[in-house]
Amino acid sequence: MAAPALSPDCLGWVRAAGYAWSTDDSTDTLVLRSQMGPPTTRYLIRQVRDRLRLTQADDDAEERTLLYAADREVLERFLYGVFGDDIRDDLGLPYLELPWAAGDLAAGFALGEMDRGYRTLRRAGVPVAAAPDPTLSLLALVPLSHFLGLTAAALKTAFFAEDGAPLLTGGAYSGGNRAGRRSPPTERAN
Repeated sequence: MAAPALSPDCLGWVRAAGYAWSTDDSTDTLVLRSQMGPPTTRYLIRQVRDRLRLTQADDDAEERTLLYAADREVLERFLYGVFGDDIRDDLGLPYLELPWAAGDLAAGFALGEMDRGYRTLRRAGVPVAAAPDPTLSLLALVPLSHFLGLTAAALKTAFFAEDGAPLLTGGAYSGGNRAGRRSPPTERAN
């Protein structure tokens, strides 16, 4: 097995945020490492069975899982958000407040209940991502549901825009693309 690969476009975004990448062939890991000085943040990406696992570690701290993604597209959309915050900070733009309540979920997606410490994001009943912790999972998965509805170019544009357009309009997700009351925001995990 080899370390997972990211698209050239996503790697360009990683570089713009001040991170470098390398592969650790001994553990089949793609390592994204901050070049901004101590403490050094590292994001580690590994293939785990049929999904990708993203973890974070600072200097000698233990790794903590941020996300399991069904495929590279899902992982990359999540990374655009992670590194978009750093890029906005470098540009002097305000932090982009992304709504993260279950009712803010994008149409066509559903959130599972916590199961074995993880909450799952599903699209058309198929799992696309999972994140740990009752609160942190919402912070990760609700915005991700909207990121997946945009092209990579549109998502990058949103992080360069002071108001977050086209992702956000007036502080809410754009286009009425929220599940809201039209469908339940959570589903029971089986």
